[in-house]
Amino acid sequence: MTNEKLRQQFSARLKKEFIRIGLPISSPTQIANEFNERYPATKVAAQTVRKWLLADAIPTQAKLVGLADWLGVSPQWLRFGTGARKATKSSEAADDEVGPHTGVILVGQDQAALVSVVELLTRLSPSNVRLVENIVRCVLDEQGNKRH
Repeated sequence: MTNEKLRQQFSARLKKEFIRIGLPISSPTQIANEFNERYPATKVAAQTVRKWLLADAIPTQAKLVGLADWLGVSPQWLRFGTGARKATKSSEAADDEVGPHTGVILVGQDQAALVSVVELLTRLSPSNVRLVENIVRCVLDEQGNKRH
């Protein structure tokens, strides 16, 4: 298979997944901005996203892994169209015991209460997660000051 054909097939899968999650494939800038919020260590330019959508380029491995994570698909499927489409969960048993898989293991007395909080946090945008983190840090600082 030619490189051009591989790029076209990748681009088609990527477009379908962006549409599935509600992103406009007509706006590489919006897609780049949202990707960069989620994966600041592997930022991408709007021009690069445009190249992916037009089948002119395929992302680097780091960006591909970020895209797959964001879209909830396996990197192998996104890149090559082979293997399982959905990303596999690390522990099916953990899902049954503590609810939806969040990638965080919670231990302690308040485990049940914390699971629902973590589940809500996973729905926030990266900038709002940072905001909540800063609020929690302020509360903990205040709490620490009251003990002394």
